[in-house]
Amino acid sequence: MAVDMVVAFLLVVLCLILGHWYRNRNSGVRIWPVVGMLPALASNVDRMLDFFTDVLKSNGGTFEIRGPWFAGSDFLVTAHPMNINHILCKNHENYDNALELKQILEAYDGIVVSNSHVWKRTRKAFLSFFQHNKKSAAYMDRILGQVIDGSLVPVLDHFQTLGTEVDLQDVLGRFHYDYMCLLAIGFDPKTLSVELPAVEIAEALRDIDGALVYRNVMPQMIWKLQKLLQIGTEKKLANGLRILDDFLYRCISTRRDELRRSEAKAEDRFDALTAFMVEEGSDSSELRKSDKFLRDIAYDSLTVAKDSTNIGLTCFLWLLATHPGEELNKFVYLHAALCESLRLYPSLPLALRYSNKPDLLPSGDRVGPDTRIVLSLYSMGRSEDIWGEDCMEFKPERWMSEVGGVCAETGILVFAIWGGTKSLSRQGAECEDDEDSGHQCCSEVRG
Repeated sequence: MAVDMVVAFLLVVLCLILGHWYRNRNSGVRIWPVVGMLPALASNVDRMLDFFTDVLKSNGGTFEIRGPWFAGSDFLVTAHPMNINHILCKNHENYDNALELKQILEAYDGIVVSNSHVWKRTRKAFLSFFQHNKKSAAYMDRILGQVIDGSLVPVLDHFQTLGTEVDLQDVLGRFHYDYMCLLAIGFDPKTLSVELPAVEIAEALRDIDGALVYRNVMPQMIWKLQKLLQIGTEKKLANGLRILDDFLYRCISTRRDELRRSEAKAEDRFDALTAFMVEEGSDSSELRKSDKFLRDIAYDSLTVAKDSTNIGLTCFLWLLATHPGEELNKFVYLHAALCESLRLYPSLPLALRYSNKPDLLPSGDRVGPDTRIVLSLYSMGRSEDIWGEDCMEFKPERWMSEVGGVCAETGILVFAIWGGTKSLSRQGAECEDDEDSGHQCCSEVRG
């Protein structure tokens, strides 16, 4: 009897395995019993972006990645332009910051994970400071020149004089960090110097970013266990947040003391922290005066485009260095070259979204509720269907219009340096504003 039960069990398992293989026999990536596609992912971990590109090319631009059984790590990856248009614009309300994203970013309570009402209010305040305030504009221009002339140029001149190699991405990252610290909290950390010193806060931000990326790609059960045991990336995340909070709350306390002593914002000191503290006449002015809110504002400011800026500029300069014949004496051509660089090496190569409800994508693929979707902007910029057979070539001319200007709407501007999106159709079809929700899609996509 026992032998019969074991044989029956083995037959059932064999049937399940065969059925699973048969349903996925044409996927191009082997799906193993129990572990799913984990072996393929592990063997391509050092070329994951190109692996996604190869798989998507063979499967019409959309493909489902199967993780280990019962691990909850399955996700849909797509580079189909109309799918991305649909997710980010046409049906963006179904792909907002879902509960799972909030769990992943539980340590961070800023604008990315805020609800619609708080997000719109905070975003309006950010725009008021960064775009519509003459004092902030003058301050930004002054500190930008200060960091370029006082730090960036001397550092580059130093290494050029010595004739030694330097990590350009590290230098540009320090440049961006120093500038954003001055802009956000009025503090100059001076990380960009010839010594290239280690900076505790900058390292804490890297540990936090690394842990959040790890949470995005690993099953919840793994990182939650690491959090419980305080090991691995979760330990680094906790330590990084402690260091960052100590630093930011100390800056907030110091600035409050200065304002109480009537050392209010001077014309030459108009950072975001001071501006939010002294702002009056707003329906959220009291909220903005809370330490917690100011901490989130400072964190938002320090992390906005942190990696995308230096990665985008590094790839752009590398492409120019490897294509010395390019004509860069015209700003129009320089603009086109930057667009082409972002097409091949988007600063944010992958974007993550979660579905709230079931949906049917334009490609015909069905999406279930609470589905994790990876938008491969890197793959989309390397698609022959979109860009033609020369899609792997660096050709700024593809962005040039017949009258000599830059025509960004003729192609896909994959997540420019600041993380926004433009037209998603090679034919120039653009997203329309959603008048009912007041949401201007694409250019105002969050996260």
